[in-house]
Amino acid sequence: MNPEPPADENPDPFPFRVGEGFSRHPRTIEKDLPDMLSLRLAPLVIALVSFALIPAASADNGTITEIVLESGGEFDSNRRDYDILLNAVVTADLADALDDPDAELTVFAPNDAAFVRLAKDLGYQGGYDENEAWNFLVAALTGLGDGDPIPVLTDILLYHVVAGDVRPVDLIISTIFGQDITTLLGATIRPFFIFLIDNEPDLRNPRVAFPLDIEASNGRIHTVNRVLIPVDLP
Repeated sequence: MNPEPPADENPDPFPFRVGEGFSRHPRTIEKDLPDMLSLRLAPLVIALVSFALIPAASADNGTITEIVLESGGEFDSNRRDYDILLNAVVTADLADALDDPDAELTVFAPNDAAFVRLAKDLGYQGGYDENEAWNFLVAALTGLGDGDPIPVLTDILLYHVVAGDVRPVDLIISTIFGQDITTLLGATIRPFFIFLIDNEPDLRNPRVAFPLDIEASNGRIHTVNRVLIPVDLP
């Protein structure tokens, strides 16, 4: 289900051009659908359906930015929090937009392990070190951005944000009806139960992971185990 875009009269919390970071226009690229018959993934599929039937947690958690800030932002050995995401959001100057109390946004939030996986996919050969992985990613994005990593980083982050409320049940409905979700970047994601099919055909598709369906005062957060990529990387 594609959430309704914000009303025109509301100020745009993202007042910049989308798609500036990449040399080619973002496009939807179909991948082979994951094998959902895998017994290893069956419990997570069942969990997603269960979450779709249960009300989200209380909205007393604060804004999306405040929830991400709870990670502390210090690189550590906790693979499931959002230290690297927090550093990325601050670097791209998106923290205020995600802190807007009047916004209604859904964020597919890569955990720290997701960013380390992306670094390894791009050539990082170190162990699990969040600081080293982050520095490697900055260098890689600098190369993709012709010397400036910020536009590329911003594009990637916007590809994880949807205007409106995307609940677990919406992912199921989108799967059944073959509907895409349009992100703030303008590029789309194709839900397939727990998987999110992005625009990079050569890397494994992200999937929702725990914790998912975290309700914020200005939207909702679903953790993902890999970083969504909006284009076919060179």
